[in-house]
Amino acid sequence: MRVGLVIYGDLNTLSGGYLYDRYLVQHLRSQGDEVDIISLPWTGYGRTIIQNLDREIESRLRSTHLDVLLQDELNHPSLFLLNARIKKKIRYPILSIVHHLRSSEPYHAPLYQRLYGWIERAYLNTLDGFIYNSQATRQSVERICRAAQTKPHCVAYPGGNAHGEGISDRRLLEERSHQPGPLRILFLGNLIRRKRLDVLLQALHTLPRSGWILNIVGRTDLEPETTREINAFVHQNSLVSNIRFWGPCSSQTLQALLVSHHVLAMPSDYEGFGIVYLEAMAYGLVPIATTCGGAVEIITHGLNGFLIPPNDPQAVAQALQELSNRRDMLAQMSVAARARYEQFPTWEQSMAKARRFLETRVAS
Repeated sequence: MRVGLVIYGDLNTLSGGYLYDRYLVQHLRSQGDEVDIISLPWTGYGRTIIQNLDREIESRLRSTHLDVLLQDELNHPSLFLLNARIKKKIRYPILSIVHHLRSSEPYHAPLYQRLYGWIERAYLNTLDGFIYNSQATRQSVERICRAAQTKPHCVAYPGGNAHGEGISDRRLLEERSHQPGPLRILFLGNLIRRKRLDVLLQALHTLPRSGWILNIVGRTDLEPETTREINAFVHQNSLVSNIRFWGPCSSQTLQALLVSHHVLAMPSDYEGFGIVYLEAMAYGLVPIATTCGGAVEIITHGLNGFLIPPNDPQAVAQALQELSNRRDMLAQMSVAARARYEQFPTWEQSMAKARRFLETRVAS
């Protein structure tokens, strides 16, 4: 197959969505497919709308040598008008990889929320099919775009094995849970508002300082105001000695952190899937997530993790305190988290499923 993939910026960008795209490109190329990366500049939501009028971008999307044009849904503001125009002039299908909708993020002002929903709906209506990362994402698309309910689609879950196969030895997980000392908590995500590190810090502020340590892994430069607010809270509440900011980490360093920690706490406002939960569960970390989005497809509350309402520091604090005080429960949930990880497909299996779907669309 000859595939065009539209993304913003660099395919190596650090995020779950770009990780998904990288694995798909890697798999397609390993099967002998040609993949042309069509990179559009990210210039801010409003300015990217102007790209719908860019003749050079239009020319690249109308390439005569493609069998299928695949677009990351993140690019919807650049394509919602352009797709409608080029569909009259091309013979290959336009499909989208949907990680999560911008209009699903609950913290936007009502006016912006309506604008995002209108633009995304217009974009989704131009497509011939979808690759979803979760059932939750599929449902969110079908809620705002009725036409999507009848279009071909595939749900290909992300894999959890990007950082190795984790810890499969139950004995090691139980021993780690019972080691003396504070509860070791990992936050694995870029410092952006949606990830709600502020909620986690508010929860930890209410707990005894001797009972926990927190390591934060992820980029700090994406939303400078969010990073400033986080740093101010940490210093104003004397949490500095309990917290370490690692920034982006190598895979080797991240594996070492996953091996040594007990809990992954990521109380995000919304996750289309939440790859990090599955990656952490491979190492037996007990995940703390919210009830909004795809985490509900991974975590069973009270069995292999915790699902709490969004923006609820008290519920986060209660879950952490319970895990810290009841190490037998921590051990049981750690083993159960690992068992849940083993029920999911690997990246290789999921991307093979996505490729089979692309083949059906090319052949139709």
